[in-house]
Amino acid sequence: MATVRVPATSANLGSGFDALGLALALSADVSVSLAPHEGNGHSLAPMVATAARATYRKAGQPEPAELRVTWKDTDPERPIPIARGLGASAAARAAGIVAANALMGKPLTDDQLLSVGAELEGHADNIAPALFGGMQITVRDDDTWLHLRVPLASGLKIVLFVPDLEMPTRESRARLPQRLSREDAVFNVGRAALLVAALGQGAWELLDAATQDRLHQSARAELFPALDDIIDAARDGGAHGAYLSGAGSAIAAFATEGEERVARLMQQAAVARGFSGRSLITEPSAAGAELLDS
Repeated sequence: MATVRVPATSANLGSGFDALGLALALSADVSVSLAPHEGNGHSLAPMVATAARATYRKAGQPEPAELRVTWKDTDPERPIPIARGLGASAAARAAGIVAANALMGKPLTDDQLLSVGAELEGHADNIAPALFGGMQITVRDDDTWLHLRVPLASGLKIVLFVPDLEMPTRESRARLPQRLSREDAVFNVGRAALLVAALGQGAWELLDAATQDRLHQSARAELFPALDDIIDAARDGGAHGAYLSGAGSAIAAFATEGEERVARLMQQAAVARGFSGRSLITEPSAAGAELLDS
């Protein structure tokens, strides 16, 4: 048996579509063992097992005849939300990948683990921070995924509003535009670069501009029409910037003080538009998928 602690993640961060991701201090402990299929019946267990089997294939090893998966949120009162744009699928896949690699004696490199995860996810913005922690930049270069960890200034908190509304990634991505104008492309490229620099240097006053986006958020707001109001409420509460986390529906805000006020105003804005949900206050996690026991 191998047990892995794996974090939730937040991707895109507004302007960094499919390229930026951040590990969060919300986690689960996932155990994978070579035993008859049982476990606690968690909805993500099949995804963990599929990722584990893909890792065996990547290593050229026979797939296990049977796998048992057990999922336990590290804090039962703060579980990783599912289908809310907070990397639940990436967490499941990262856990399966790291556990399987451990069970085989760690034949695969970090880059190979990322390759397995990105192939399963279809992109690498969530799986890279789930595997390696911190804030990660990921870029596809032909058949290779390049990744680099970005330094983060201290003191940053992440305020989340997690709606009861689900936004499945496939449906959300189907609404994205097929083409962008040069003006909109330049708008996002510049802000993504500014975002990386601002987070690294603690230039919090630049985060409002740096999280703005013209590539994906307006299209996804068609599924969640309260999006702009909740982002505006976060800014009114003192957040430095706010954005749709991943494919949604969770909304994340960067703050360094007054987090409770930011959370309250975000929730009030959602309720005013007829959307229920809950608030969470967390922070970036330096840790990615950690092998606890094997």
